[in-house]
Amino acid sequence: MQTSTISVKLWQDMLAGGYRNLKQNMSVIDDLNVFPVPDGDTGKNMTMTIEGGVFATQGDFDGIGALMTKFSRNSLLSARGNSGVILSQFIRGLAFGSESVNEFTPETFTTAYECGVKYAYNAVAKPTEGTMLTVLREGGEFLTKQNFENFKDCFDALIEELHRSLRNTPELLPVLKEASVVDSGGAGIICIFEGMQAVLNGESIDDIDIPVDSSFVDTSNFNEDSTLEYGYCTEFILQLLNCKTDIAAFRLEEMTAKLEQLGDSVVTVQDGSIVKIHVHSFSPEEVIRYVRRYGELVNVKIENMSVQHSEIEAAAAKHEKFAVIATATGDGIMEFFKGIGVSEVINGGRTNNPSADDFIQAFNKVNADYIIVLPNDSNVVLTAEQAAKLYDKSDVRVIKTRSIAEGFSALSMMDLSVDTIDELISDMTQCLPYVASGYVTTATRDALFSGVNIKKDDWIGLEGDTIYAATNNPIDAAMLLFERLPNIDEKQVITAFYGKGVTEDEVNKLEKLFSEKYPLIELGFIKGDQDVYRYIFAIE
Repeated sequence: MQTSTISVKLWQDMLAGGYRNLKQNMSVIDDLNVFPVPDGDTGKNMTMTIEGGVFATQGDFDGIGALMTKFSRNSLLSARGNSGVILSQFIRGLAFGSESVNEFTPETFTTAYECGVKYAYNAVAKPTEGTMLTVLREGGEFLTKQNFENFKDCFDALIEELHRSLRNTPELLPVLKEASVVDSGGAGIICIFEGMQAVLNGESIDDIDIPVDSSFVDTSNFNEDSTLEYGYCTEFILQLLNCKTDIAAFRLEEMTAKLEQLGDSVVTVQDGSIVKIHVHSFSPEEVIRYVRRYGELVNVKIENMSVQHSEIEAAAAKHEKFAVIATATGDGIMEFFKGIGVSEVINGGRTNNPSADDFIQAFNKVNADYIIVLPNDSNVVLTAEQAAKLYDKSDVRVIKTRSIAEGFSALSMMDLSVDTIDELISDMTQCLPYVASGYVTTATRDALFSGVNIKKDDWIGLEGDTIYAATNNPIDAAMLLFERLPNIDEKQVITAFYGKGVTEDEVNKLEKLFSEKYPLIELGFIKGDQDVYRYIFAIE
């Protein structure tokens, strides 16, 4: 489309197009994971981040500045993973750079883009080149050297430059070159801009369904003697179907009016043939029965608000000086963390990164002067820090634990009887430099990594960014990992969290082999029930 300006409505449609194209390519981006392990989630994190902005900005806006203010706020709350946080900060910069803009011109778009790049770089303490940051920056540098008269030429040239930058990422980051992949976050950025370009050119992009992760629910505050006082918070996405309704004639306001008869706190937004609905009701089954006249549910979440209210009341009744919030994956690890002093455990980690809003909801559940956050995953640290900046009801401090092992070490040194938050943090962090994190999992593809020849479905043993072993047996992978770990003989204690599918016989066999080879190192086992990793080792 040969246009010299982009109206707020066109920009709104372009953002939705970018989101849809990213979602369509989500699994492709996930598969660009550097390590051949099943935890690639860059595509998912970026998709869920921008989805928050898209679904919050339906309807009419006075100008691009007003649209981007709301889009940015909800992307910040939805951000998850390092890639999602960086994307949300780029969007935040776009919003800041366009706050007084009604319609984009190539010049004002370039100014906003450059502002987005600055915000994205500021989100990372030590920016690494060869990542999505590089792709964004080089795109911005290219724009500032041009003088486009229309947006078709602008987007055509920008996307060509983004592709050039992405192809070069392995030359800037050796780990990408070794794995023979380009940066996954940079690929996600290109998907967004290509989706926006398609809408700019008058093309339509179909939406697709994506799976929704379940969350851990604490039912201890709602038992056999409780009553349902507050109903259910019901949220779902409805796919309108031609076989059930005339989609062209569908009127969201009519559905909204009916839902207001069935409940309250009704929020409905429509994006093409997709409708996202939130409603509080004592009879969620009636809500679902009604909406299924028009289509079928893509996903649904129904939460007992009496449970939520009890949690809030319990927290309010018990004011504390310190509270600790941690992320963890696996029912066993989550319950174990609660047992050693964690106030709230957020279900999340590898492949299931929590959003900033997930952290804020957890902050609201505790009643403390100081809140300590243990992200326990390198891809969750930025999200936790972003949530801490957004929260003002308590003093929130993030300890940058980058693994379950580091989180476990911090908790083992925790003493909540100290006088100050600085003392508490000092105690919890004193041993972190000496903790190693070992893992056993399966390989997702053939690879030559860290000098180890890996075949798809091999059991691999790794620590940090180094893969030490690849074999056809998980116990052998664990023992080879220990054998090849530097300074293993200097370690004193290893705690093994074992995952789903691990039998007692397997645990006993590993324990026997380990004690025979390393009689001076104490090895303990905890049933973690985690996915992805058969074993997570905290090595101290």
